[in-house]
Amino acid sequence: MPDHTDLDVPFFNPSEYIKYYVNTAVKSDTTMRRQEVRVGCQTQSAPLMVRMLDRRSRWGIDNGLRTVIPTALTFGLLGFPFVLPDMIGGNEYEDVTIDSELYIRWLQVNIFLPAIQFSIPPWRFNDPSITEQTKNLLNLRQSYRRTFEQLTDEAVRHGWPIVRPLWWIVASTNTSSPAFWVDDQFLLGNDILVAPVVEPGTLKRDIYLPPGQWKDVLADNLVAGGRWLLNYPADLNTLPFFERQV
Repeated sequence: MPDHTDLDVPFFNPSEYIKYYVNTAVKSDTTMRRQEVRVGCQTQSAPLMVRMLDRRSRWGIDNGLRTVIPTALTFGLLGFPFVLPDMIGGNEYEDVTIDSELYIRWLQVNIFLPAIQFSIPPWRFNDPSITEQTKNLLNLRQSYRRTFEQLTDEAVRHGWPIVRPLWWIVASTNTSSPAFWVDDQFLLGNDILVAPVVEPGTLKRDIYLPPGQWKDVLADNLVAGGRWLLNYPADLNTLPFFERQV
């Protein structure tokens, strides 16, 4: 905590106050580390979750679901790997009530992100299938717990993002490659590619696989990369993801 004299000194850069705030948050719980912050400036070394700003309960780029993946990737590239996405389904501000489709698609986006945070429980939809899908997705995440532990260690040791853009594993500098502009897919580490559906009423999507050999986990077969998979089936029960074969 800065002493009184520190706070009496005006800062040329207002971001200095952000650093003081984050450092104060770090000192508030040095045992359990249950803190989260929503700001940061030269505070990448702080052992805290950095949370996205509140998302609206909608699909689009207007602060809805479509913004979650690009924001998570940006946080990681800026040196904040422990990104805490906002609530599954958003915050239902302005008397908005989400439907089960947006809820499940939002959960599918978050399953392979560094953290998950619920506010709306799945049983609120009075549909046992939604609760069952939620359990299945959480069990899927649990099955990759060793991967998350390994990537957490890498983030602490090297500052590498836990979730990464596709170009992270592409040797080419050809920025016209889809790996440099696709922003509705991401990598968990270097070897798991996740391609959730982020558009309403969609039962299939196009997926770009970077060069290499990939295992389609859902179909349990090998697929050559460096190309698009067009019209990949992705109904509400399906989260497409692939494991790179090395």
